[in-house]
Amino acid sequence: MNNKLHVWLDEKPHSVEGHTAQCTLFFKDRQVWGPVSCHNNTKQLSDAIQKADDRFALTVEPKSKSIEGHTRYISVKSHGTVLLDKLSTHDNMKGLVTAIEAILAALG
Repeated sequence: MNNKLHVWLDEKPHSVEGHTAQCTLFFKDRQVWGPVSCHNNTKQLSDAIQKADDRFALTVEPKSKSIEGHTRYISVKSHGTVLLDKLSTHDNMKGLVTAIEAILAALG
């Protein structure tokens, strides 16, 4: 496990949210995941990922509103410090976690 950046999901009670954004993950300016629908709170996730490892950039852009369910929390940790703790999110963020883990594993 890379000590610099760790992103994970936890289950949460279902809530219904309006999604007004879409996000895309880049690694060293190369698109590696997305775009996917997201809540406007995803800017907090973007900031935490960028702070933990500036090789990653999660862009958040406006889109037409959709109503979707949140069933997960997403958290970000770097060097033992939690930068984002249990932000309500959609289960589609599993793809984001998988992409980050795969890239960090490939780098050793």
